[in-house]
Amino acid sequence: MVSFRRSEQNAGSTYQYQNLTSQNEFRLIKLLPGVGDRLDCELHHYILGTDRCPQYRAISYTWGDDAARQALHLPGNVVIRVRKNLKNALRSIRDAQSSCWLWIDAICINQTSDREKGHQVRLMADIYGGANVVLAWLQSAGENTDVAKAFRFVQAAANFDDTEHSVYNYCQSKLHAHGEDLGADWRSVLKLCRLRYWSRKWIIQELVLARTVVLQLGTSPLPMADFEIFCGQLNANRDVEGYLDVRNGAVWKSVLASAAARLALQRSEGRGGDPRSSNLHDLVVRYQNNECRRPCDHVYALYSLVGLHRTHLTIEYEDSDVKRLVDILRFVQLHERLQPSKMLGLTRLLLSLFHTRPEEFLQDPHKRGIAQSLNLVVPVSTLGSVELQQESAEAVASRRSVGVLSPTPTFEFDTSRRPSLFVSEGAEEDAVGRQDMMYFGIVDTDICGLAACRLQNGDVMWRFRGTKYAFAVRYLPGESAQIVGRAHLFTDVDLDNVRHREHEVSLDLATLLKLNLLAVSSARDRKSDSDMGATFEQLQAMLRDVKVVGRGRYNVFVLVTSMLILCLFIVILIEYRT
Repeated sequence: MVSFRRSEQNAGSTYQYQNLTSQNEFRLIKLLPGVGDRLDCELHHYILGTDRCPQYRAISYTWGDDAARQALHLPGNVVIRVRKNLKNALRSIRDAQSSCWLWIDAICINQTSDREKGHQVRLMADIYGGANVVLAWLQSAGENTDVAKAFRFVQAAANFDDTEHSVYNYCQSKLHAHGEDLGADWRSVLKLCRLRYWSRKWIIQELVLARTVVLQLGTSPLPMADFEIFCGQLNANRDVEGYLDVRNGAVWKSVLASAAARLALQRSEGRGGDPRSSNLHDLVVRYQNNECRRPCDHVYALYSLVGLHRTHLTIEYEDSDVKRLVDILRFVQLHERLQPSKMLGLTRLLLSLFHTRPEEFLQDPHKRGIAQSLNLVVPVSTLGSVELQQESAEAVASRRSVGVLSPTPTFEFDTSRRPSLFVSEGAEEDAVGRQDMMYFGIVDTDICGLAACRLQNGDVMWRFRGTKYAFAVRYLPGESAQIVGRAHLFTDVDLDNVRHREHEVSLDLATLLKLNLLAVSSARDRKSDSDMGATFEQLQAMLRDVKVVGRGRYNVFVLVTSMLILCLFIVILIEYRT
């Protein structure tokens, strides 16, 4: 039997995809009837939205990290390899007596062609919107949670009566009429909401754009409409003291705070209008914690939720990281009119999501050239005029605690323009040691600091929101200004929450990244933060890898020891930061 399975896996040549030849062309898989492990199917091309296109279901699921080794058999002794989780889903979906039409991204898109991926991503809104049903297969590889109990509870509560309080009425009937404890029911729903499926980024558009959704795990189905009613009633009464079951209040509030509930509520809210009315920059921020396999999909997976202006956004999987960042920032600046005050924050977030360091843009001449092609407008806070101070005990103490700032180039701006226009970058000055930094105060404030450059009375301090260091700026004759160096600031006030006079500067992306890099941390700080972060990740990994290898005291000892090590590390980290 084992040898038969191996020959079955190895039988057949790999399917060769035919190119899609028109703008709205896509593929559908026809899953043939049958029983047992072998899955037979056909793959056909159609024009989306035409009468010839059959009714189909779109499958929303998690891919998993295992290799695609499971065979789907096509006519002519040809196979398509898929992952185990998808094959399990297809076995549950397949009917023993009739065929069915499905759209499945891993099969219907040629995954070896980045060009085709970009083409199909642009059609996702119509593919999922045109599906008769979107079937959400909740199981992920290696996940064996049984949701049948949760499905029964949600469905019974949502359909208990035709009032807007059916969930409450159902819970009260169970509590009072039958004296049942609902703890197990609520915990089962919380397990449902914590399935890995809900953390996936692609499912957001797949579920929001669908006309109708059915949740399924194994042979248990649940109409998404029931889950929407369930979550909607929880949300409407989230502030009502003692709502539902006081004993399980913390659990149902955790249900409501979950990604699953947020998606259910978004589907409900979008039913009255066009769900594709959002701005891309809002979506990127809102769903930044959802996961995807490729970093660029943090944006591309949300494309179909953007309004009609999304057609101006280029989707190119073949692009470099810097080209992609430039295209996205240009899109939100020109077509979404993103406020300058949010531009720097979005830039940082995209760099983080794309796993890209600003240094990579600046060190590569080609990438730096692409970054210089985009001009952005960002706000700068003017903290006030500099006044040189006599040495004090505070200054002496501060010199021992500050980090050494690496040399800073000079940056010149034309202040006659509105916004002020970046003109040129000058040579770096020599580094200034901690003992040679100039002690200063800012007029009419309690802010003082140490500057790693030669300051003059009347210089001003600029600061980008959310950054650690300030820039010393000298205004020159002829309506120009020059950044002459960086400075440490000392104040008890959170400068991000203080209103300062703000003005806007226009500069290319490469210069913005360089200034932001200089303003966030020194070379020593970046190395220390990186080292501490790596150590913390190692500790997290160690805790995740603690396995139950026996019973009794050994497991307790391992868990307690690990927690003590983590607590000790956090204390050291806090002390280091302060």
